[in-house]
Amino acid sequence: MEYQGYLIAILVVLYVFLIARYIYNIILSYDNCNAVKTISWIFAVVFIPVLGVVAYIIVGRNLTRRNIRFEKLRREVDGYISHRNKFVYEDNSRSAGKHKELKHLLTCLCELPVFPGNKVDFYANGEDKFRAMYADFETATKYIHIIYYTIGGDETGIRFKDHLIKKRREGVEVRIIYDDVGCNETPAHYFEELKEAGILITPFSPVKLFKRIRTINYRNHKKIVVIDGDISYTGGMNVKDEYVKGLQWGVWRDTHVRIQGPASLGLESVFLVDWYYAHREHLDYDRYFPRARFYGEYPIQMATAEPFGENSNILQGMFQTITRARKSVYIETPYFVPPDSILTAIRTTALSGIEVVMVLPDRSDNTKVQYASNSYISQLLSANVKIYRYTKGFIHSKLMVIDDEITIVGSSNMDNRSFELNFECSVFIYDTQASEQAKNMIRTDIQDSYLLTQILWERRTKWQKFVEAVFRLFSPLL
Repeated sequence: MEYQGYLIAILVVLYVFLIARYIYNIILSYDNCNAVKTISWIFAVVFIPVLGVVAYIIVGRNLTRRNIRFEKLRREVDGYISHRNKFVYEDNSRSAGKHKELKHLLTCLCELPVFPGNKVDFYANGEDKFRAMYADFETATKYIHIIYYTIGGDETGIRFKDHLIKKRREGVEVRIIYDDVGCNETPAHYFEELKEAGILITPFSPVKLFKRIRTINYRNHKKIVVIDGDISYTGGMNVKDEYVKGLQWGVWRDTHVRIQGPASLGLESVFLVDWYYAHREHLDYDRYFPRARFYGEYPIQMATAEPFGENSNILQGMFQTITRARKSVYIETPYFVPPDSILTAIRTTALSGIEVVMVLPDRSDNTKVQYASNSYISQLLSANVKIYRYTKGFIHSKLMVIDDEITIVGSSNMDNRSFELNFECSVFIYDTQASEQAKNMIRTDIQDSYLLTQILWERRTKWQKFVEAVFRLFSPLL
């Protein structure tokens, strides 16, 4: 019994030492710049000692130290576009004087200027998006470059694969980046068939046990297609049946855009840098950056987000647009688990008398995130934010319209994962006509939603409120 007492004492000392060590590492890792996340991880490690430590080892360690090679290549690629296509930039755009502070901010953060002269088409469902994209595949003569978080091995994925194999047999270069976690359910033979057809394909940050498992938390969530540097697609839709056919309990409502014009070169630069990061191949710029051609009137700017450096590019761009709104802010997002800065920006804007409207899902495909998201609703309602809960199915749209002049659409959700951990891309469209199209899409979604009131919201049970509060504690980690 005496030896058992000594053994227990030794184990307790080791346990305390281990916990203290990880608390020390957590504090240093986040450089005290994200107190909420730091406290959340300390809470997890202390109160869930085994699972908390394992979770921190796998997904919690901060890998956001500046990746010098990545940032250097980003600047190099963007500098090449600027030199080759000087004539396309904002100095010659008819809207050079509008929103100059936002444009300057995004240029400083992302190294990408404003591209005028674009034509933009909006898609509210996968069927229309894929129909248009496959038609554009047929026009490709040089290359098709693709980034998708998820490519399924289902009917939609097979059709996608068949179109790409056809184009490769016609001599068109095809490159694909897919996320290793997002495609974890896709059969290996699916990608093998693409490779056998001569398509160059690489997983983004593959997860390997004991080697690269700590990168599991840093995923490429982008959805980008670039065709001959002239036509491009981006938004919220992946390649999977649910994006076309919906779910068993309703439609899958999403937003995607087709861009024709100089902004496609900006999305091409995003692809080339990600290709280097994933495949370590430096592609020839001359081949993949043709001279830009004008097709419309829309000025467009890209904002990318990577877990490197000190800035949260998309977060800061959204923060600026929300806080500088003078008339209205319309927001659609499937996962609303915001950092304090975005929550404060939305509440402050609404309390200032600006119309703030949000369309959120009434039912989500992610229960944990839905609980956390619900914990913010009361704060929004008390600030006079109008919240509509979408009931026709699941709304996966990532869409914002500010003052009927700026439209933001892309892959980024309004949550910590998109803002700080994922590789994301959103486009900022500076045009009233584009904003009107996007706002009409939101108005249609409102017709398929109900308006949430404070009285209705307070009818939740105490147990529901408790569960939401618990998930709120872990919201920085979701």
